[in-house]
Amino acid sequence: MQKTKVVHLTIVHKRYDSRIFCKECVSLFEAGYDVSLIVADGLGDETKQGVKIIDIGRAEQSRLKRMTKTSSKAVKAAERLSADIYHFHDPDLLVASLRLRKKACVIFDSHEDFPALMKQRDYIPDFARKVLFGLCTTMEKYSAKRLSAVVCATETIRDKFAKYGNIRAVVVKNYPVFPSCESETTNDYDTTKPVCYAGGLTALRGVKEMIEACNKAGVKLLLAGEFDNQAYFEQIKAMPEWENVEFLGYVPTSQVREKVYNRSSVGLVLLHKAPNHTHSIPIKQLEYMQAGLPVVASKEVEFCKQVTEEEKCGIVVNPLDTEQAAEAIREIIGNPDLAKQMSANAKRASADKYNWSSQEKTLIELYKALVG
Repeated sequence: MQKTKVVHLTIVHKRYDSRIFCKECVSLFEAGYDVSLIVADGLGDETKQGVKIIDIGRAEQSRLKRMTKTSSKAVKAAERLSADIYHFHDPDLLVASLRLRKKACVIFDSHEDFPALMKQRDYIPDFARKVLFGLCTTMEKYSAKRLSAVVCATETIRDKFAKYGNIRAVVVKNYPVFPSCESETTNDYDTTKPVCYAGGLTALRGVKEMIEACNKAGVKLLLAGEFDNQAYFEQIKAMPEWENVEFLGYVPTSQVREKVYNRSSVGLVLLHKAPNHTHSIPIKQLEYMQAGLPVVASKEVEFCKQVTEEEKCGIVVNPLDTEQAAEAIREIIGNPDLAKQMSANAKRASADKYNWSSQEKTLIELYKALVG
């Protein structure tokens, strides 16, 4: 019997992106689908874990050129593959992907609330943010109504699409893959290790506050990720507290556990209040919990606050109050018994509730319904 042919597309994300490649593409391949992934990074073609990765060359740096030239190139490459289902992951592809709908099922994977992002981009002038929010909402609504389905990372995003009307929207949360190797979950917890953060490095994600809080708490900060703004990076490096930071730069998803989490005692999630943060599900918090790290989490993110308090796996703080964050760090690392209990609670919650297996089922059920 011929396998159902599936093509995922991204011109923004890395080829080994945690949600796109490690979870969705690999899960679909293991479920019996013929899976290809189109990327735009200039690193060439390859096959990895059964997924055929097709590189269309490095994406244009200009956002406008990426939305026109690179997106058109990606869609043309997708058309040549003659798939049964196309599944794209970038708002940049919203309009261009409509061409694919003439021949097959097309799914948009809404990782974030795209229009809401327009309200929190520092490089967008204040007067332009409302205009861009309106334009992006209109474009998203127009495109989504013409697609086969929308996969949403949170219930809030799903409810937004439901309000647009006549849209099939399902929630597939970005929970981490629970490690199959038992040894990965039995590391001894040690309060003498540094505190860590791994992820995007921006002002709204609390980089400055994390550095100041760790310095006040008297602990080293392991910082892993990429700055999306060179000027902001220079500003951060000029801080006197930068001497207390071990900056690792970008660490591949497959190596984050070994190079960051296993070397740490506490994980930080100090996201500021922002339109796209309030109802988000920060994958970092769940990765910390899976690794057995107590968390110091932002009260401005509903998911972080709820999970941290319900599972008793850390302390919730005001992300702008570095004294409060520092005190939370000191409370955890200064009380080994408390820290070990938080670590055990985090691991248990990760194994029981917050892992990819439950979300994988929803994704595969959607695919079966579409091709059926």
